[in-house]
Amino acid sequence: RSLSTLRLHFRVSWSVTSDTSHTRRNVMSPAASGCCCVGANLTYMKTTHIKANGIHHKLAYAGAQFNDQANTKNPLILFLHGWPDFHFSFRHQLMKCAQHNYFAVAPDMRGYGGTSAPTTTKEYNVYTLCNDVLGIMHALDYEQCFLVGHDWGAWLAWHMCLIYPDAVVAVCALSVPYVIHRPKGLLTHLKQEYGNCISGTLQEKQGSRFNYMLHHNLPHAAEEYDKNVREALYRIYGYIKGVTECDDPEVDTDEMFLLDKKRGKFDGDLTARNAPGLWKRLPRPKALPAWIPESDFERYVSEFEKTGFSGGLHWYQTPDLNWGLTRHLNDTKITQPVLFIGGDLDVVIKTHGGAKSVETHLVTSCPRLHKCVMLKGCGHWVHQEQPDVVTGHLLNFLQSVERKKTFKEHIKSRL
Repeated sequence: RSLSTLRLHFRVSWSVTSDTSHTRRNVMSPAASGCCCVGANLTYMKTTHIKANGIHHKLAYAGAQFNDQANTKNPLILFLHGWPDFHFSFRHQLMKCAQHNYFAVAPDMRGYGGTSAPTTTKEYNVYTLCNDVLGIMHALDYEQCFLVGHDWGAWLAWHMCLIYPDAVVAVCALSVPYVIHRPKGLLTHLKQEYGNCISGTLQEKQGSRFNYMLHHNLPHAAEEYDKNVREALYRIYGYIKGVTECDDPEVDTDEMFLLDKKRGKFDGDLTARNAPGLWKRLPRPKALPAWIPESDFERYVSEFEKTGFSGGLHWYQTPDLNWGLTRHLNDTKITQPVLFIGGDLDVVIKTHGGAKSVETHLVTSCPRLHKCVMLKGCGHWVHQEQPDVVTGHLLNFLQSVERKKTFKEHIKSRL
């Protein structure tokens, strides 16, 4: 099918219903007016489940849809997490935003946590993911919202601005800047840079070098993560190069697949079973950083031990598909107000040329850039490492944005 036909095929449908089969959920109960008023107690998050865009979504939320004193509808903020993560990532921001009369909602994204995890990669294409966000927004009876995204969630927030521009009032992206022009798909670029470990010849695979995104495309990658949940999360969350006190990694070679030096050949099939993962190649921190208490870390371990990594890894398997589907959007500027926050120690920022390069490109690609903030001494998890600072910048930004009139004041709830 042509790309235009595919884009039409991926258009959203949202016959939204309450998920009464879920015994774990706390139902958002309707108020007397027929509207859905939730989260009156702002000291903790609540969760619920809805159905939108053909799958079930778990939502964490704080705050209320309606401001009874002002008789107006509170603005909706959707918080979109990345990998490896779930709604708990935004626990600090949900509470603070709710206290400032925002309806703050953080879904488990498709493939994660309590949200459905389709098994085919094509079900994680950019249009389907955008339609998830749009479907959630409509399920909550909003036509527009503010978006806050981290990691893959930031990537998705940028694409929401491009694909559904009228639905996004403003966007705050954390850690992953907008790239206005991509001459080729990301996986194609990485295979050219590191070697084609995915679909290359035997010789190409044997000569390939490690890149975690390519590793996520290997057969059995999710299976290997699932065997090493605690260790993978411990190193991914705990390690910052040059900062963390740590032990040496078990694997110090950059080869994707390990050679059996005694036999002089590669051991077994060239899959993730014989390609040590990220948790073997990152140094092991001697302790978790202060910003993630042991109890919070255990929440992550418990979540991924229950759900596994397969759904989240699908996001890494679609970049070339998404590039083909969105080529018509190449060189398109972001027209919404933008706040970007990154950490100066984040490897993602460094791969984009560093802090100054990121800001220069954002000024060009985002004409309504409010501010580009680089937090000193901060790594990839900016909203957890420095939650008060990030939330302060976010609230200042949201309050500076003139809300559009399409925030409907009185709409009957579908939940």
